[in-house]
Amino acid sequence: MIKRLIFVTGFGVGFVVGSASGRKSYETLKQNAVRTWHDPKVQEKVSEGTDWVKSEVPVVGGKLADSAKKAADTVGTKASDASSSVKEKVSGSSAGTGSAGGTTSSAGTSGTGYADLQDATPVTPESPMDPAEPHPAPGDTQH
Repeated sequence: MIKRLIFVTGFGVGFVVGSASGRKSYETLKQNAVRTWHDPKVQEKVSEGTDWVKSEVPVVGGKLADSAKKAADTVGTKASDASSSVKEKVSGSSAGTGSAGGTTSSAGTSGTGYADLQDATPVTPESPMDPAEPHPAPGDTQH
């Protein structure tokens, strides 16, 4: 406990002394920054930079808009292709056929394995994952 008290006391003294000298150097740094910012040469360069940015904004904005449209078109096309591919696999229309004309089994390596998804029922919070009958709610007398 005494070690903690000594540590906290030393920290407090160091903080007070450091704050005084730190505040002085901070104020000096701040004054130099303000003086530099208000220098006419710096303000001239800031003005030139601002004018250049204002003149380039329409050009860059147009290029960005074109790039965004191209990216959106590409993403839309890819998503549409992927959606069509998934729909075909789920509906079974793209399932492979064997040499005798029958469809391959879903466990086969040449089949897609998605034919059984048509009959699958999704698991929702309302439908339990266990096919056993769910437990009745407390106070429910019906089975």
